[in-house]
Amino acid sequence: MHAIMAAPASVKAMPTRKLLRIPIGGRIYAAGAEGIAWRVKRGAVRLDRITPEGHSFAGLALRGDVIGAETLLSGHYSFEASAIDDCELTPWLTADKALSGKSLLQTLAAAERRAADALALRAGEAFERVRQLCLLLARDRDDGRKEITIPGLRDMAAITDLTEATVSRAMSHLRRTGMLLRQDRRHGLMLVDTEAAFAA
Repeated sequence: MHAIMAAPASVKAMPTRKLLRIPIGGRIYAAGAEGIAWRVKRGAVRLDRITPEGHSFAGLALRGDVIGAETLLSGHYSFEASAIDDCELTPWLTADKALSGKSLLQTLAAAERRAADALALRAGEAFERVRQLCLLLARDRDDGRKEITIPGLRDMAAITDLTEATVSRAMSHLRRTGMLLRQDRRHGLMLVDTEAAFAA
């Protein structure tokens, strides 16, 4: 299978970075800035389209997803990317590496599935949208359980196309039903009881 070389000037000009860490709430890159494509190694990323009217939610990226692939064509980011969980990212391509056709197809298929996930979060009953978002953001722990760092209400509202008040009520209901359990004193970190989630 032929290899696809990543050789835009913007990629070669960027310093080689093995790992990029962005805390929750931090901006990963701005729309219009020069940069490279990144693979999400850990965490969750919100993508926004920037218009004269302001920010509008454009997509979600989770572990294994690639963001900023458009830079391979234009050298610039089309969207603004921000961390809605503590994130770790690695370069998707570097100037001295090639991408196989199979790997590219897998990345495209994953992007299509993630777009479908994001679309599903913006339709249907409000409580179900918030529940599905929490399940989507939940990550596996070493002990076999799942946990989630709860994003800010503003982010959750934008992703689900709901008001912050509606999201807050849905989150309270999830805690009452036992799906979300406070793990420790760290703000926003919750255990996810998947059995309770699917029984809700």
